[in-house]
Amino acid sequence: MFEHVIGELNPEKKHVTFVYSREGERDRTVVVNVDAEPIEMRFKLCENNGVYVGLSQVELAKISRTKVNCDSWLAITPLVNGKYALSYELNLLLGFRPMYVEGQQVYVPLKKKLAQYKAVYTPNSIAHPLKRYANDTIIESTTVEFNW
Repeated sequence: MFEHVIGELNPEKKHVTFVYSREGERDRTVVVNVDAEPIEMRFKLCENNGVYVGLSQVELAKISRTKVNCDSWLAITPLVNGKYALSYELNLLLGFRPMYVEGQQVYVPLKKKLAQYKAVYTPNSIAHPLKRYANDTIIESTTVEFNW
């Protein structure tokens, strides 16, 4: 599992946890600790967490210098009924795909964008905004835990 932790754990332990799962790959978890409400947070999710088999040290060095836009954000607004509006865009770096451009090998970033806008969550709820199936088997999913 690859994990990003955004913000410091607060005394009330309010946080939102996102888990992105894809068949045959390690889960990616993003934990966003929240210390105020309403709140809007901006952060980057661009660590080179891929597992690269058969690449030389030169190729690994080239990948580490590649600029990737993984700008992400999260916004939480309390509603009058005790629920919360949650909006987010998370841009996860999954790895790199080698390609040849004009006879030279380049590494193209593989990213996954997870997003919801103005979704309503109750405190201490769990949602599954993304589930993809193939032959009755989940091959890709996202879980959101709203821990309030």
